[in-house]
Amino acid sequence: MLNFSQQSISRKLKELEDDKLIVRIISKEGEIIRLTEEGERFLSSCLSSLKDAILSLHSLEIKGNIVSGLGEGKIFLSMDYYKSHINKVMGFDPYPGTLNIVIYDKLSLENRLLLDSSPSLIVPEYKQKDRVLGAVRLYPASINKLTPAAVVIPLRTTHPKSVIEVISPFHLREKLNLKDGDEVTIEVYV
Repeated sequence: MLNFSQQSISRKLKELEDDKLIVRIISKEGEIIRLTEEGERFLSSCLSSLKDAILSLHSLEIKGNIVSGLGEGKIFLSMDYYKSHINKVMGFDPYPGTLNIVIYDKLSLENRLLLDSSPSLIVPEYKQKDRVLGAVRLYPASINKLTPAAVVIPLRTTHPKSVIEVISPFHLREKLNLKDGDEVTIEVYV
C-alpha cells in the first residue's frame, strides 16, 4: 500500500528498533512487532500533533477604520429573535449595536471576500406575519485582541463588501476607547 520495497520496510523497522520504539519478536509463525512504552508515548505525541493541526483554527486578519452606522444594528440586536440565536451559536448576549468598520487595504478586503466562501455559523431567516427577519452569517472573531466578538454578515445588507460589522457582549467603542477614524484589527476565526 505504501509502495515501499520489503528491504525498505526491514530497514525502517531496524531503525525503530534501534531507537527503542518497537520490539521485534521472531517466532515460527513469523514476526510480531510491538510498540515499547517509549514508542507508545511517541505515537501518542504524533497523534496529538496531527489532531491539533487538523482541528486548529485558521484566522484571517482584517484591518479597517471605525465609522458611524445608521443605528440599524441596535434595532436588530434588540430583537429577541436575534439575541437568543446569537447567544445560542456564539455563547454571548450581544450588546445592542454593531461596530462598523471600513476596510481600507487590499489584503484585508481580499480576506473579507474569503469569508463569503468560508464556513460560518448561521442565524436562519425568520418569517413573521408582517416582516421577514433575514438570515445572518456569524464568524467568531477578536477585535484588537478582545474576545468574545463576531463578524456579522447579514445575507441582505445595504453595506458594500468594504464595510463589516462586529458584535460583542461589550459596548466596543467604550471598552476599547474607540472613536470614528480609529484603526482596528479584527482576527476572524474560520
